[in-house]
Amino acid sequence: MYNKQTYEQIIEFIQQHREIEFEYENKQYAFLAVKDGFVLVCDNKTQGPVFVDYEEMVKESRINGHTFLDLFKSEELTITAVL
Repeated sequence: MYNKQTYEQIIEFIQQHREIEFEYENKQYAFLAVKDGFVLVCDNKTQGPVFVDYEEMVKESRINGHTFLDLFKSEELTITAVL
C-alpha cells in the first residue's frame, strides 16, 4: 500500500504528469500516458476518451459521476502507486 498522500501532493503529481494508480470500490484504476495523450483505465480497460491534457483528464474523467479529486478529498479512494 502506498503512503497516504496530501491533496497538495496529489496536485503536484498531476502537474508533473505522474501516473497515478488507485483503488475505488474494489477496482483498480490508473491515469496513464498513451501515444496520443492520457487516459483513465479501470481493470486495464480505457474509461472514456483520450485527453491531450493531463490536468483536463483528471478534472473531466468521472467515476460513478464523481471526479478523481472529489473522491480523493472525501477519502473514498486509496492511492496504490505514483510512478
